[in-house]
Amino acid sequence: MPVDSGRIAFAQGLRGLAALSVLLSHYTQFFWDRRGTAANFLGLPNWTGPAPAVLEVHRWLPEGFAGHFGVALFFLISGFVIPFSLLDRGRGTFALGRVLRILPTYAAGLSVTMLAVLACARHFGQPVPFGVAQWATQLLFIRDLLGLPSIDGIVWTLEVEVRFYLLCLLLAPALRAGRVAPLVTAGLVMPGTIGAVSALPLSEGGLVALTELAISAQMITFMLVGTVFHAWHRGTEARRALLAAGAVLLALFAAQWAVGGMRDALVPGLLSYAAALGLFAALFAARHRIRRVPGPLDALARISYPLYVVHGVAGFAVMRLLLEAGWGPGAAILAATALAFLAAWLLHRLVERPTQRAAHRLGR
Repeated sequence: MPVDSGRIAFAQGLRGLAALSVLLSHYTQFFWDRRGTAANFLGLPNWTGPAPAVLEVHRWLPEGFAGHFGVALFFLISGFVIPFSLLDRGRGTFALGRVLRILPTYAAGLSVTMLAVLACARHFGQPVPFGVAQWATQLLFIRDLLGLPSIDGIVWTLEVEVRFYLLCLLLAPALRAGRVAPLVTAGLVMPGTIGAVSALPLSEGGLVALTELAISAQMITFMLVGTVFHAWHRGTEARRALLAAGAVLLALFAAQWAVGGMRDALVPGLLSYAAALGLFAALFAARHRIRRVPGPLDALARISYPLYVVHGVAGFAVMRLLLEAGWGPGAAILAATALAFLAAWLLHRLVERPTQRAAHRLGR
């Protein structure tokens, strides 16, 4: 959605920061701290060489902070911005616009990732660690429900995003009116329904799907906090009602994290999400004074989605190839970062912008 420079420029700036935070998390921490997982994405043995000195910076922060923080910002931004797309569009136009916004760029980014992994596998004489079924289910955003592993490591957040869109379609009248009570109702109904279904006798596949839906419900509850900010921005509810709705949703989010599939990361996760919420709230409070986004941050924000979808496992493949060729960790990180930015810029120019224009024409 185009950013109103006088009203929600702050969200544009945060989008760029979120993309950078996730990239740094993957390249300067995840690849080195979770070597087994990173190697599994590539179908290779673990990298056993030295780690970069920058890894020590992460030791001073909650575990996985940069990744959690960036994802939390993305979720808040979506919760805040997406309802604007429903104000002057019908449900069908909204749905088609969302498909054009998310799917072509993701398909292109996933293709880049698959080519990078294929090149890496062939270089090392290893089989490709995914098949056509995984590729198809990732593009349909149902991979998690089928219990299939991720090709790119980031699709789980897009699966959450797509389910948030479905909820927005259901809540369209309330979102257009800027009412927050239905948001709280949704925040209660989602985990309540999942809890009730979990009491039924389920197959192993059913349990896997339910666990993944519970994670989606948890994150959508957090996204609805961003939607409360949307209502605040429009002035459609009394401040007391907004604060109460936000508090209830945050409590529900924390409770779901405590008992759900991500409970092992409860404390660092909540601290990271709280930091993202604090920054979002502070800039939201100053939104009328934020007239412009600094040039470099705005440029980063414009390519934030293609950067997000293309950087992860493709970057791991680049770093692994360079490390095996004798490059140092720091040089490998810088090279992977440069290539990720180049790939993101190309995807933005060749795929994202044309499909964005098509989506905007639909909304006229």
